[in-house]
Amino acid sequence: MNKQLILGLTIALGLTGCASNQSEPSMDLTDSRWYMTGDFYNIADIKLPAFTLEENDKGFKISGTTGCNNFFGQAEWNGKQLLVNQPIGMTRMLCDDMANKIEMEFIQALEEPLMSDGENLRLNNGAMFKRVPTN
Repeated sequence: MNKQLILGLTIALGLTGCASNQSEPSMDLTDSRWYMTGDFYNIADIKLPAFTLEENDKGFKISGTTGCNNFFGQAEWNGKQLLVNQPIGMTRMLCDDMANKIEMEFIQALEEPLMSDGENLRLNNGAMFKRVPTN
């Protein structure tokens, strides 16, 4: 082999190694609990959506509250985004206008994947979920 070919292969392998080390961080979602931060709605005195993920043979069981009603379903994690299978099950209590608005926006946003930044999950409408710390 000539020196130029060996040098070219060495550089190509080195660049491939560098690229693979810069992959997006992945989170372990096993048995995790999540709550919506108040930043998106900027409301201090209303219950906001929250959910729990429990690993099962199909991915994750997702269950929680919209802030008004309870919901449950199945979700899949691909390392970068959480996809909630549709339709989800839900209770149907009547709530005040603001809780109904938040619930409707939350349920609609669950039709699109929740994106990971390596630490938090974000809905397509901009609302962010943080993991409840474990002791």
